[in-house]
Amino acid sequence: MVGNSVQGGVAEPSFLCLVMAATYFRQASRTRYPRVRNTLRDLGREYATNADRMVPAHAHAGRGLHPLTSNTQS
Repeated sequence: MVGNSVQGGVAEPSFLCLVMAATYFRQASRTRYPRVRNTLRDLGREYATNADRMVPAHAHAGRGLHPLTSNTQS
């Protein structure tokens, strides 16, 4: 019912990217090595930026649509 009530124009952030970003930020806060910390933060920022790309609510893996592409194949 949740998926059926969503309109085509509504989008949501990529949950996978948000989880990955949180994981990298958590690991960065736990390491004591400055270079590793900076690298992990950079990776977390990259995933957080990718989460800003909105995923169409109707793009489910079962339908063959990739969540981070435009889904308009020519």
